[in-house]
Amino acid sequence: MLRHLSSKTKRHQSMLRQGTSLVQAARFLGVDQSTLYMALQKGQIPTSRRNGRTVISQGALMDYQARNRPYTNS
Repeated sequence: MLRHLSSKTKRHQSMLRQGTSLVQAARFLGVDQSTLYMALQKGQIPTSRRNGRTVISQGALMDYQARNRPYTNS
């Protein structure tokens, strides 16, 4: 059975293969770009180069997000 994917799903799959741009990464984390750049500079988020662009893997973003999640006492 042939399944048609939505453009959002295709875009998400492309991000997983190619990595996430720095602008998209900042949006995903809910931070401004300067905060993201500071984290990159401190080595808190690993990056790679794809086709001449700096990208971040989705896994690296999720790891960073989990490490920086505020703790709650519930």
